Amino acid sequence: MAGFVIDIIVAFIARWAIIFWRKAASRDWPTVSGTVIRCHLEKPGYGCMYVAIEYKYKVNWERHHGVPNKPYFYASNYAEAYARHHPPDSELRVRIDPRNPARSFPIFG
Repeated sequence: MAGFVIDIIVAFIARWAIIFWRKAASRDWPTVSGTVIRCHLEKPGYGCMYVAIEYKYKVNWERHHGVPNKPYFYASNYAEAYARHHPPDSELRVRIDPRNPARSFPIFG
């Protein structure tokens, strides 16, 4: 049981570390408007639950998409509320890598 709890905590910390690193690395990238395709709560059999937000955007008439995962360690009602806050077809600001527009990072709100 204790090992399972440690796995959840480790997964949560690892996912948030990736988000913070990507956020810091993309802070000077230009932003474009994106559209949410789908946003839903994932509850894997191990690790912590997370919200997967699939989005699309265009740069120079080329279509791109992304699917980051935002982890939640505490009660699932916060994660469900976050997912409801981003319904399909809603707008989302996206930071894009000027050297590779296929690389992106959404500005979570």
